[in-house]
Amino acid sequence: MKLLGVSALLLSAAACGQKTVPAGPAPVPTTPPAAGSTSPPAVSSTPPSTQPGPPQTRPTQGTAPGDGAPAQGQVDASALPPGYPHDVTLAEGGKVVVIHAEEGGCDHLSAAAGEQTAQHAVVKITVTHAPRGQMCPMHVTEISLPVTLAQPLGGRTLVLQPGP
Repeated sequence: MKLLGVSALLLSAAACGQKTVPAGPAPVPTTPPAAGSTSPPAVSSTPPSTQPGPPQTRPTQGTAPGDGAPAQGQVDASALPPGYPHDVTLAEGGKVVVIHAEEGGCDHLSAAAGEQTAQHAVVKITVTHAPRGQMCPMHVTEISLPVTLAQPLGGRTLVLQPGP
């Protein structure tokens, strides 16, 4: 019984110490008072907008506006071993080739520009595997590997090859 009395006393003391918080934001003045005016400024009941502006970075999934896929038959991925990524989009007017892939566990993907001629541009894709016997987490992450070409791809063939 004594324990119940002490609990009730502590709860009532805690409740007395709480402050009441108003339900909504405080009104925001919309216009400043005129010089020499004795009337208070006009008040708006809606808070100022806190919506962020357009994103300043490229999206992490999907194709960014203004980007696109190379023409059908323009990508030659015949030299890539099975399992290598070959999903490609072009960015920045064709000057950047973006390889879309999945990376997981202890595997690491990278891509770099290779030989570039008037007929083709080579992009080398490297998959680095973990040492044998190393424990790896079981997760998959979608990644984008941007590769900047010396000139926009244009009508050249994009050749994907395994890296060193």
